[in-house]
Amino acid sequence: MIRLLQTQDYKEASNIASLAYPGMNLQTEEKKMEFVERLTREQKEQNGIHYFGYFNKKEELLGIYRLNDFECNINGKFQRIFGIGMVAVHLLHKKEKIAFQLLSHFHAFARQENVALVSLYPFNPSFYRKMGYGYGPMKYEFKIKPSALIADGEKGLVRFLSPDDEEEIVSLYNDYAQSNHGMIKRTWSERQHIKNATTHYVGVVEDERLIGAIAFTLQPVKDSHFLHQHMIVHEWIWTEPLAYKQLASWLHSQHDQVDRIIFRTNDSSFLYGLTNPMNDSNHLIPSAYHEVATTGAGLMYRITNILSFVHETDFHNLRRPEENTRILLEIEDTFINEQQGLYEITYNGDYWNATKLSESNEQANVQIGIHNLSAWWMGCVSVEALQNYGEVTLYNIDVKKLDEWFKSKRTPICFTSF
Repeated sequence: MIRLLQTQDYKEASNIASLAYPGMNLQTEEKKMEFVERLTREQKEQNGIHYFGYFNKKEELLGIYRLNDFECNINGKFQRIFGIGMVAVHLLHKKEKIAFQLLSHFHAFARQENVALVSLYPFNPSFYRKMGYGYGPMKYEFKIKPSALIADGEKGLVRFLSPDDEEEIVSLYNDYAQSNHGMIKRTWSERQHIKNATTHYVGVVEDERLIGAIAFTLQPVKDSHFLHQHMIVHEWIWTEPLAYKQLASWLHSQHDQVDRIIFRTNDSSFLYGLTNPMNDSNHLIPSAYHEVATTGAGLMYRITNILSFVHETDFHNLRRPEENTRILLEIEDTFINEQQGLYEITYNGDYWNATKLSESNEQANVQIGIHNLSAWWMGCVSVEALQNYGEVTLYNIDVKKLDEWFKSKRTPICFTSF
């Protein structure tokens, strides 16, 4: 049985989490009690966070997961999506398909709530790919000298922000999210970080309105002296190019105190705003490519309801066919069996529609797995690239038009951890 965790379940949930995630540092009773207090506090708030548990017939808690209820920008339109996190199974009950049942419950709950898209950060991408999750945007970790940033802005306009500026920071963040596909609106948890001053914030104000901000921390360099430090830029947002320039100039001015600025972003084009993008690896990729960033695959997406995804997003802001169009889409989804099968996707001159066909002898125009469909429709990969690698089969249809109609113009950007 899977149900919402109750107060009496939190202690055992802390035991399961402590062994599943040693990095959470929940080994001592004191730390476990802090975790219990955190669960108690989170569940009292209207914050979109819900903890579910798997219980056996003896009512023993053997597995948990956290559901996050988000609003995500999909092609310029905010949609409700779910994110799953803290999936953990009791150490004595591994390989009993408990994780499978937790994920199945998560997907079924999303379908029940008419949530068409879910996401997660994987402990192992291949494991979740088998469950129908497609690779999301790549994350690039730049490690640059402050002087690599172009200093042609007015750094004097940059000022420190405090927890008192929470609403202004949130408003700026949500404006940025409105303009960037894949961004999630500011969450309750992120607001707590602002309230608790977990990071330092600096910002640029114009006409009494915050138009750019950076969240950062200073980190001593390991095995070096106390004056040697890096700056970790956790968040860099702006609504005006001028604000970017002013913040870049301020970062540039830190070269006397900061050795390297570490900035992690989904935007590979950040490279073009730098005079010297090289990191400190001194690594040369043949024949003469200098390492400028380390790259990781993390965030993954999964469509849990194809019909709802088509109807709700309507592939907003993408190019439309010039005439009425009908496409047959054959989906392979072995994890959510009710999604597997043939779909008729039509455009009537105004909007897209989708219908699942029970029987048809027609040949599908597109044959694709749900993992690749999710990545394609979220703009992480083109169907043309998938065809090139043999990951999709096309019949009697223009591959370039498919990308114009269904693939986001921009790769997703996401700052939210969960």
